[in-house]
Amino acid sequence: MLKSFFHTGFVVRDIEESVRFYSEILGMRVAGRTERQGEFVEQVLAFPGAHIKGGFVDMGEGHQLELIQYLSPASGKGGVARNDLGAAHLAFFVEDIDRFYAETCERGLSYNNPPAAMFGEDGELARKACYAQDPDGNWLEFVELF
Repeated sequence: MLKSFFHTGFVVRDIEESVRFYSEILGMRVAGRTERQGEFVEQVLAFPGAHIKGGFVDMGEGHQLELIQYLSPASGKGGVARNDLGAAHLAFFVEDIDRFYAETCERGLSYNNPPAAMFGEDGELARKACYAQDPDGNWLEFVELF
């Protein structure tokens, strides 16, 4: 029986660059670092000789984002479009999405479009949202509810 969410994991090319992106560009907290190899990680990942480095970032609310760099076996080229089967994204609530968008653009985050507005049946603004990618192409969504 499922109890709760634990974490979300993204495979990354360079653990240092990714931890820096999530902590410095997005302002998340670095919650921990790991390096694993040996029987346990080989069995869990089903890769003989598996060796990974990891970093956990969070916002202090329980759910963590695990960033995993495969040292062995090395990761492939990557590149998943938003509409490909198997594609995933991680969504964040933000305050003042227009300011967040402007500030993170200045820090180097590239978005596919500026925040889009969605209106409710009453004609009132219900939410704004936009998509971006981290340095490894993992999709991120930012949402402000009104």
